[in-house]
Amino acid sequence: MGNSHKLIKLAVAAVIVFFFAYQYYVGFYAAIATESAVYFEYTEGVEAVGTVIRSEKTISTSKDGTVHFMVANGEKVAKNGVIANIYENDSASAAAARIKEIEQQLAVIQDIEGYNNLTAVDMGTINARISSYLDALVYSTYDGRFSNAGERASELLTIMTRKQVATGEQSDFSALKDSLNAEKATLSGQMGSPKGSITADTAGYFVSNSDGLEDLLTTDDLTKYTPEFLTSVKTETVPGEVVGKIVYDYEWFLATPVSLNDSMYYKTGEKVVIKTQINSVPRLTATVECINLSKNGDDAVIIFRCNEMNSELAALRTNSVTIIKNEHTGIRIDRDALRVVDGKTGVYVVSGLEAKFVLADILFSKDGLDYAVCELNTTDSSKLRLYDEVIVKGKNLYDGKIIY
Repeated sequence: MGNSHKLIKLAVAAVIVFFFAYQYYVGFYAAIATESAVYFEYTEGVEAVGTVIRSEKTISTSKDGTVHFMVANGEKVAKNGVIANIYENDSASAAAARIKEIEQQLAVIQDIEGYNNLTAVDMGTINARISSYLDALVYSTYDGRFSNAGERASELLTIMTRKQVATGEQSDFSALKDSLNAEKATLSGQMGSPKGSITADTAGYFVSNSDGLEDLLTTDDLTKYTPEFLTSVKTETVPGEVVGKIVYDYEWFLATPVSLNDSMYYKTGEKVVIKTQINSVPRLTATVECINLSKNGDDAVIIFRCNEMNSELAALRTNSVTIIKNEHTGIRIDRDALRVVDGKTGVYVVSGLEAKFVLADILFSKDGLDYAVCELNTTDSSKLRLYDEVIVKGKNLYDGKIIY
């Protein structure tokens, strides 16, 4: 019995020792969490909602009938170029649209038939071009550049049909051409002649809608764009006879309301970079044209002059932007990883099986953000380096502490 009691006591003591040893391990060694120090780019700037001011004029028609556009939204038009034809009814307009599709198909067939050096075809090149054209079509649609989407679709159809010809899947287009020409002849009889047309009296970008602000947001007097004026601007009702507009100048302006303090950072004539929410133009290079103060002097509007233009910009009226002050690159880490040791700011990183304290030169950190950006470093082992495993969670850390 005595031996049994001793064994029981020893077993209980062993359990207690194991329990406390486990708790010590969990509390001081196992509770380690790390994150990799990654490359990061960040921007300091002024956020605002910009209003576009440009040279544009609306297009109207007083003729009865169905307006059939001959150009796509955002497409460039020449002076005196036909923007739209006016047909008797919707059926005639639909016939005209189908005829255009047929003509595009016939043009593709003609292009393919002229490509007679099939023995020199590289299937790898053709497949690569199919992939490239497909990506271009997807991106054009995603970016809202629908005027480009038709061209991309035509290119894709052409190269895919060439592949069919090269592989022997398609060789004779006679029946298809006869069918398309017969359909075109039938539709031409249904379409009839247009009752009239709408032409562009100036060259520019055609936009198939209007917000009623074309005559209000003009470029003739930029000093009127004060904070009070922009606050009062409301979208106007567009008359029924307006079918779109022409943006006819590549130079345009962006009015951005900011605080007085933010406006003092800029000066007239200075070149800046503006980040936008525009897919086709995520960054704009602009020049400060003027700065207009509010009546009480607390706010301002900075007017930027821009010289870049495309179909998406031509249709834009407002957009959230960031006026860039500074751009930096560095190493991003969790703010919880920062520690002060002997009056020096740094982090603990994993070095073999141990924790190692290294210095961190902070470039950017502010309340509300869960991260900090430190100076970029790839060589100096006494400082935080790119891709270091940074300890973001750990108790009683010190240099040389065994953590694994």
